[in-house]
Amino acid sequence: MVVDRKDRSFKIIAASDIYGDRSLPTEVYDSKLNKWFLHQSMPAVNLCSSKMAFCDSRLYLETLSPLGLMMYRLDTGQWEHIPAKFPRSLLDGYLVAGTQKRLFLVGRIGLYSTLQSMRIWELDHTKFIWVEVSRMPPRYFRALLRLSAERFECFGQDNLICFTSWNQGKGLLYDVDKKAWSWIAGCALQSYNSQLCFYEPRFDAMIY
Repeated sequence: MVVDRKDRSFKIIAASDIYGDRSLPTEVYDSKLNKWFLHQSMPAVNLCSSKMAFCDSRLYLETLSPLGLMMYRLDTGQWEHIPAKFPRSLLDGYLVAGTQKRLFLVGRIGLYSTLQSMRIWELDHTKFIWVEVSRMPPRYFRALLRLSAERFECFGQDNLICFTSWNQGKGLLYDVDKKAWSWIAGCALQSYNSQLCFYEPRFDAMIY
């Protein structure tokens, strides 16, 4: 689901059943018109579960086969494959939408869960390659992920990327424009962390 906060409307994008025997058309619900519309079927791909971002009226999804990204144009209802190969030794990654059509990939780099580091790349829309823009300083990485196999989550808003992990009570914030790292207060309900998940998270206060 994608939301337009200016006119308080939303659209729901329902893709085909990639595990079924049939190729179903992509369906889009427009809350302003209160109607469902049928569009092009999503090509057969092997998707990375939940690895997606909505940027510049386009929905991006990570795919393993074919390797790269699938992009859905909300204005035309068309699917396109972007042959942007993932960085080498990428252990896990998240797509994060920035401002001004910027699309980021956030993930850990390492060999067999050792020699890890957290990095941020930006998609070059012309060359279809990921360009590294930042690396998390080692002291922040060790504080965020105390175990090599520990899971992390991240989300972004307005070129701000926030990291959280299972055992870290605070959030780690990276400002892409200022190239600055800082800690921010975590969730007030720490005892319920195992039952919480992000749903279009955003910052409701200005951060200076």
